[in-house]
Amino acid sequence: MKGHKLRWLFFLLSVHLAASSSDKRPHFVVEPPPRVLWPATRGAYATCRATGHPAPDVHWVTAEGQVITTIPGLRHVLSDGRLVVGARRSLVDAGGGGSSAVLRCRASNRAGVTLSRPVLLQPVEDNVLSHSIRQLSPAKVGGSVVLRCEVSPQVGLVDVTWLQDGLPLSSGYMGADSRWVSGAHGLLLGTDLTQADIQADYSCVALDSPSPVLKLTTDDSSWLEAIELNSIEARLGDTVIIPCILRHINGHTITWQRQEVSGVWVSAGEGVVRAGTLLLPGARPHHAGRYACSPGSDTSPRTLTRLVVYEPLTVSVTPNPLMLGTGGSSHFNCSVHGGRGGGVTLSWQHEGRPLHSPQNRLALGPVRPHHIGLYQCTAYDHSDSAVAGAELLIADRPPRLVSTFSEATTRIGQSIALRCAATGVPPPRIIWTLDDRPLPSAPDKYSVNTRAETLPGADEGTIVSTLSVTIRTADEGGRYGCNATNTGGSHAHHSRLNVFGPPNIRYLPPIHVKTDTDVTLYCPYSGYPIKEVIWRREDGSVVEVPLESSDERGVLRLTSVRSSTAGSYTCEVRAESGEIARRTVRLEVHKPPKIAPFQFPEELEVGGSTQATCSLVSGDKPIQFSWHKDNLPIPSVLKVEQKNMDFFTILIIQDLSSVHTGEYSCRATNDFGTVSHSSSLTVKEPPTWVWRAQNTSVSAGAAVLLPCSAKGQPLPRISWEFSSEGENWRHILWGQSESPDATEGSILSDGTVWLRAATPEHEGWYRCTARAQHAFLHHSFFLDVREPPKLTRGGGGGEARWVVRGSTARLTCTVRGEPEIHVHWTHDSRPLALHGSGGVEMRDIGNGAMTSEITITHAGPEHAGDYRCLARNLYGSDELIFRLFVKERPNTPEEVRVSEVWSRRARVTWRVARGALVSHYSLQYRALSHELANAPLNAPLPALLDTWDTPDVLNLTLANSDLLHVASEGPGRGGASVSGLAPDSRYVLRIAAINDVGASAYTPPIHFTTREEAPGGVPRDITVRALRARELLVTWQPPPRETWHGTLLGYTIRWWEVSEEGKGSPSDTGSESGASADATSTTLRGLKAATRYGITVRAYNAAGTGPLSPPHYRHTLESPPTGGPEGLSCISSGSTSLRVSWRPPAADARGGQITHYTLQYTRRDADPLLPVQDAHLRVQGEETTVSRLSSYAEYEIRVRAHNAAGDGPLSAPQVCRTDEDVPSAPGGMKLIALSERSLRASWLPPPEPNGKLTHYSLYVKDLSGSQDPNVTRVNACTEGEGSVECMKPLRGLRAGRTYEAWVRAATAAGEGPTSTVVACQTSALAPARISSFGGVAVGAAGGSLTLRCVVGGVPPPAKRWLRGGNPLHPRPPFHLDGDALLIRGLELSHADNYTCVAENPHGSDSVTWRVFVLRPPTPPSLALLEARSRELELDLRPAPRAPGHAIPKAYTIHWRLAAPEGEWRIQSTNPGPVTLTSLRCGSAYRAYGSAGGAPGAEISIRTSGGPPTAPPDTRWIRANATHARFDTSMWSDGGCGPVALKLEWAGSGVAGARDVPVGGEVILGGLTPGSRYRLATRASNEAGWTREVYEFTTSPSEGGYAEEVDAPFPATAGELALLLALCAALSLAALTILAILLRRKRGDGAVARVTTSADKPGCGTYRAPPHPTPKLPPDPPDVYEISPYATFAGAGAGGGSRAYTLQLRALARHDDDAAPPPHPPCCDEETCVDACDAQRRRRRRRHYCPDHGCSQDSGS
Repeated sequence: MKGHKLRWLFFLLSVHLAASSSDKRPHFVVEPPPRVLWPATRGAYATCRATGHPAPDVHWVTAEGQVITTIPGLRHVLSDGRLVVGARRSLVDAGGGGSSAVLRCRASNRAGVTLSRPVLLQPVEDNVLSHSIRQLSPAKVGGSVVLRCEVSPQVGLVDVTWLQDGLPLSSGYMGADSRWVSGAHGLLLGTDLTQADIQADYSCVALDSPSPVLKLTTDDSSWLEAIELNSIEARLGDTVIIPCILRHINGHTITWQRQEVSGVWVSAGEGVVRAGTLLLPGARPHHAGRYACSPGSDTSPRTLTRLVVYEPLTVSVTPNPLMLGTGGSSHFNCSVHGGRGGGVTLSWQHEGRPLHSPQNRLALGPVRPHHIGLYQCTAYDHSDSAVAGAELLIADRPPRLVSTFSEATTRIGQSIALRCAATGVPPPRIIWTLDDRPLPSAPDKYSVNTRAETLPGADEGTIVSTLSVTIRTADEGGRYGCNATNTGGSHAHHSRLNVFGPPNIRYLPPIHVKTDTDVTLYCPYSGYPIKEVIWRREDGSVVEVPLESSDERGVLRLTSVRSSTAGSYTCEVRAESGEIARRTVRLEVHKPPKIAPFQFPEELEVGGSTQATCSLVSGDKPIQFSWHKDNLPIPSVLKVEQKNMDFFTILIIQDLSSVHTGEYSCRATNDFGTVSHSSSLTVKEPPTWVWRAQNTSVSAGAAVLLPCSAKGQPLPRISWEFSSEGENWRHILWGQSESPDATEGSILSDGTVWLRAATPEHEGWYRCTARAQHAFLHHSFFLDVREPPKLTRGGGGGEARWVVRGSTARLTCTVRGEPEIHVHWTHDSRPLALHGSGGVEMRDIGNGAMTSEITITHAGPEHAGDYRCLARNLYGSDELIFRLFVKERPNTPEEVRVSEVWSRRARVTWRVARGALVSHYSLQYRALSHELANAPLNAPLPALLDTWDTPDVLNLTLANSDLLHVASEGPGRGGASVSGLAPDSRYVLRIAAINDVGASAYTPPIHFTTREEAPGGVPRDITVRALRARELLVTWQPPPRETWHGTLLGYTIRWWEVSEEGKGSPSDTGSESGASADATSTTLRGLKAATRYGITVRAYNAAGTGPLSPPHYRHTLESPPTGGPEGLSCISSGSTSLRVSWRPPAADARGGQITHYTLQYTRRDADPLLPVQDAHLRVQGEETTVSRLSSYAEYEIRVRAHNAAGDGPLSAPQVCRTDEDVPSAPGGMKLIALSERSLRASWLPPPEPNGKLTHYSLYVKDLSGSQDPNVTRVNACTEGEGSVECMKPLRGLRAGRTYEAWVRAATAAGEGPTSTVVACQTSALAPARISSFGGVAVGAAGGSLTLRCVVGGVPPPAKRWLRGGNPLHPRPPFHLDGDALLIRGLELSHADNYTCVAENPHGSDSVTWRVFVLRPPTPPSLALLEARSRELELDLRPAPRAPGHAIPKAYTIHWRLAAPEGEWRIQSTNPGPVTLTSLRCGSAYRAYGSAGGAPGAEISIRTSGGPPTAPPDTRWIRANATHARFDTSMWSDGGCGPVALKLEWAGSGVAGARDVPVGGEVILGGLTPGSRYRLATRASNEAGWTREVYEFTTSPSEGGYAEEVDAPFPATAGELALLLALCAALSLAALTILAILLRRKRGDGAVARVTTSADKPGCGTYRAPPHPTPKLPPDPPDVYEISPYATFAGAGAGGGSRAYTLQLRALARHDDDAAPPPHPPCCDEETCVDACDAQRRRRRRRHYCPDHGCSQDSGS
């Protein structure tokens, strides 16, 4: 029953939608705004447009529902839904009202009525629509600017359109590429300004009113005044622009904060900061709050701005739709969201009619049909309104009979009850009928009991009606029916009640029907049993009716009856006893009326007459005629005459007028139908005026409505013409746009001319023409436009005017307007009084314009202030304001110099300016670009430094109290500390003095360079990517250039394990590695698989190490599990299932998160010649039950673990066996005669033994006797090669008897089913028979096969063998072995049919075996999946099975080392991925697969990795005068683990060698200053070795230069021994010494002389200390692990010995690493600060020179 409700609900919705497909309720496509401003002299308009079917009528109504009509020239309601009102003052003067009003738009059609949201028509003054633009920040090329469109507070939140040079400015938040962004509160942000942007004109348009044009200002002095923006209002979803209005912050990084509800200030978080302005692309409620911006430090000034986000007022009504049954009750809920706060008023409307229910809950009920329709909830406050609706539907359900009665038979004197139950909404009424007529009133026979019950499976409130019938005569029988009806429809059921008795037919009244209708007539008979019921026509013929069921017996059906069908029909009922009953009924067929078409003449005019005749074509009498006009009775005022006759009617109309126009209908009606015909009557009428405008005078800018409307038939067409002087008329071609341009007009749909703002160009004669075909009307009138004064600024410029003290100031305003204009000036709101220092001059410049100019000679501070120019005439007034500022510049500061420089600050001093008082100083500085920073210090600065309006210029404002007074600087000097500088950067600065009226010129630029400090930034764009299971690739980009704070020397990468709980930090035990300065990536190897690591990267330079980057966490990739599950165990859980459990692999062998397990089980005792059938089961946990197994079968269980990376190895096998079960029936049964008293029974074992067979039960029964069968227990059977046969001789039987035999197999679980029953007779002459069974025999090539053939018969039969039907002779490989044929050394050619034939005189028998010989299995193929340093992952792919080949049972992989050639190793495996482990890194291997047969194709494979990789250049070597530092971490191991590195060096007559570790720093001491060395390196690992040669040069000592050394490559140990032996000879030693001396002399002459300090007098020259250059200072013991020193002896230049020291240390530089060797200060005077910095930078480059063999000052 619940399903029936749902189906009915869907039916209602479909009916509602189907109805809506024809009739659609009005829906607004254009809805008026919630508020329309109505200025005093300017009009207003609102647009409303709705759709629906049929097209809806749109009207404007008041809040009370009163329809608003047109007042010509003042208020026009147009047919297209627009409402246009003229000037408010005009409407007030005309008495048409002018106060605020709440209006609504109402759309209605026959489907319903819909109201729009309320519209508040709000009267305002004209100046409310006057907007202006304010510039909030100065504009610079390449910089940014913020503009604000300032509108009246009465306007509220409106959309603002920005114009640039009169064209719409494409603005919006479209990402970083959008230069212009417009936001809420009328704000506009422009970035990356061009010169064209600076020179353009800007205006804003709000409410169709443009603002005056604004020119951008670039003068910073214009912003000395305070500009505040305390709050910003935005609507939900608006783009929000929050500018940071601070003074003197150019170049600073703006930070934004937002105040939480708790009052705590936090980072703004959301949004984008562009040019210091905070942008929020889509305002949301959580964005509201207070925002603060500041230029950096916590103590910096900041501005506060409050953001208010308003959510639009929305309304929703639920439920929608609301479905109720008639009489039901429910309610609508109205939910209101959003709004600007304050009181919200609610009201309800039903189909446009107000309901008195101001609550948000509207109760309904009890519902009646007139309650259906649209219910709307309206909410409005002081600024917004919203409406929403929901529809009420009457969900009446038609009745449905849920329980009925069936046909019944009874006898006279008995009683019977008929029962019907029905459901429906509203509850139905059940009426009982007998033969389609109400039951006769007979209480003694019929009683009806009706009640409401709850039936099982039915709805509550089911109506149950029971009819009790007392049978008194046979006439109580008949066709009973119950009919359930309600307002939704009806549902009937009929069935017969048969009463034993003679036949009888009740009375049938005459039947009247219309032609072409269908007639169904039931014969109302009674009696039982009835043989047949037939209908006869008047002529006695039988009416043929289709054969129906007994319920339909006696039904007469006539389709589309005609007059010929009328007559008498007789029902004849014949009983089984032969009795007959008849009854006749009369059928009358009638015709409805039919009339002939008519029409009115076309050319009918006013005053004429006409008539129409409506004639009857056919139809039964009597006929009634009537006439209608436009579907309504014709009113008597039209004086229309109607004359009706029997067969026609005449309509006569005299003295025609336009009111007679319409559609006339003639209707003819009789008792059997109504027909009508319509025709249109049109009366032509010449046009006449309805309303027209008169001569009108208006002020310029006021709104004007010029009405013109005419009537007539056909409807006249209105056209307009204009003439400035009453002649030479020209047509007005204005369109009917909804929002016309303020400078143009438009023609409304009713013909009215609408001027939004009248201008002098609109003044003149207007002519309105109404034209209808050949008739027309003219009307002319004059429009007089009076112009109020209009002021503009002369001389260019904006509101602010600046003048230098003592110069001449001029302020000019230009006025236009009607004559008699009075102009006067005020100064600071007081009458203008110049006191002889100037005057005011008025001039007529023609074209109706005049200028008024103030001239002030020798302007002074007393002349500054606000000047207002006011103009007035009879039609209005206007004013302009000028702000005059008088300035006097102070002198430029003198003797400016940078006295001291640190890494992030510098001290600047200057001589205090003389002359005008200085209130503060403006210090501008900026960092030079990279090109300028690297330029020589004595190079002239380019003209670019003269441009100080770029965003990178920083401004510092210094009050007198902020100045520093340095005693060493002397009196009259001030100073300032410039902080916030970047280390190792070159800056330029300049300074100017400022007082209240102006600023001095800036000093010439001064440049200086800051010192280095440790890096301040972390490497950027750090990414960590897992390469392999045990490798992570770390990539990064250098820190931002401005955070290097010097020259980067390298990076330190640190990594550590992190647990899944997040434990582990950089301070914990971890590992480190280094990278060079130009490196951007490194690979971390030797990690653990599927392990989470934390990685940090930091940079270091000569001053120290930078901060650690935030940790980046990454898991290494998972690797397939390397170990199988442990603790595998299984137990039998039945005859067909095993319970298996195990433990996961060891933690270090899992390779990641175990996702699932695969359980592989194989039946071990299957046919060995058949392929191994491995079954697999996917398991999520660590235990499972394997079901659907064979009984008493032995299974090998193995489990494999899986993770996301792949499959692990199989566990060690575990063998289990299922429990026993009863066996199946034996596979075959034979019984043959051996003699007259013996038989032999043979059978095959059960195909499914399901256990260990204990015995067979052989049943033998003598068919001649009646005793029970004899049971014999057989314990064993004969097992042959590949077959098992069971035979049992039966002896001691009776001769000539027939015996039956069958057998049952048994296990410990019991006996199985019986075999087939066979029979045989004992006989002395038994025919030859074979007890063995043939079939299929399979053997593998190379094996043997036995075919056993046991025979029997009397006399004993002869036996022979056939192969393929031909005799088989017993010669190798075929042998006869007793009863068997033995085939040895099977070959493929032996596959054939083998037949055993037995014969004796009484018969013969044969058995055939089909022998198959299989080829060896095809070998598999191998493919490389992944190569790792010590592992190779291969994919073993089985070959597709070929016909005739054996299926592989096992696979192996054979592999060996390729070079040098190794021994073959074998590894058993399964198809799929397999990993070869314990391999050599970077080596080649050979491998092939096998499936037990021939070997597969060999493949060549190689492990990853290779020999060590040498650094590409000498950046791993850094040297000073006596020491060299080698960064061995820059050697790569090539991916093959530990590297053995050997260093061999030679130079300055000495040589040495040493094995050193890789991964740290090696320091070589005791070198000769200014010497060149050659370094030979040899690095090796298990994959090979790499040899490279480098050169480096030690720094020269004071006054020296680099010594050119042509040293040979270092010798090997054997060569060195030979050289020492040769040197033992005196002659060779003397020659060697001589050669060395000659070579050194030639080297001295070849080296270019380097200028020494003695050749370069003056400050800033690098001087080495007089004492020898010190060695690198020892490292602190708490930072480095110092290895034992290794000292080597080498011959010095003077024949002595020199100690070379190797010091080992960690590669990564720590925070307290020792700096490079110290250098003394280069100068003491202040004037050479820059030269000193340059020398420091050159020394730094020399000490850490990245080039090969750099020995000179590369920085100069």
